[in-house]
Amino acid sequence: IMSCNSEQVVPVSSEDKIKILLMGNPNVGKSVIFSKLTGVHVTSSNYVGTTVDYTYGDVNYKNKKGVIIDVPGTYSLEASSEAERVATSFLEEGADVIICVLDATNLARNLDLALSLREYPIPIIYSLNLIDVAERDGIKIDKDKLEVMLKAPVIPTVAIKNKGLRELLDRAFSLCGQKAETFPKQSEDERWATINEITNEVQSYEYKEPTFIQKLEYLTLKPWPGIPIALLVLILSLGV
Repeated sequence: IMSCNSEQVVPVSSEDKIKILLMGNPNVGKSVIFSKLTGVHVTSSNYVGTTVDYTYGDVNYKNKKGVIIDVPGTYSLEASSEAERVATSFLEEGADVIICVLDATNLARNLDLALSLREYPIPIIYSLNLIDVAERDGIKIDKDKLEVMLKAPVIPTVAIKNKGLRELLDRAFSLCGQKAETFPKQSEDERWATINEITNEVQSYEYKEPTFIQKLEYLTLKPWPGIPIALLVLILSLGV
């Protein structure tokens, strides 16, 4: 299959691969998704003129080829840091599809970047990752409502268990060549008003009794009995 736009700049010399940008906040499981989709055949490079590393790798799916670029994690596109400038540069170079990874346990914070990406004329798929952790914590997210409010596909994923990754690729390749709906640039206040509207509509909470491990984690945050527990773990690890 030929690339949707052979004029786009990709970090490998090829004309038969669609270009997919994998984007998201730091620590949302983006790199896990990248490694699961691309395997071991990846390359790490410095972005030109910066010290920021990015990684890219090939993906073959149903006789179709693509290159996935793991864009450095960033909270916004304000270009106030090197990572943000690199992320913005990749967007300005263009791509066939964006996969934006959202942390289901902290949806509001992740939506800031998610909404900013809609200002670029590139089709977007949202990966609602860590959905299992969110459900364990009593967080419920209405995926269908979130799709309507973001006006883009939302795929629940559990990256470490490969759940939802096949559907991510299905949607990524199916969106290739489609015209993206672009949205006007919002001010920070407007964007956060939209974020509050979305989270109030799609997110709900249900109390769940903490597990033994969760209770233990909570106890270790306090000086008592956190310090004695830490000493006990140290003694056991040293075999004293």
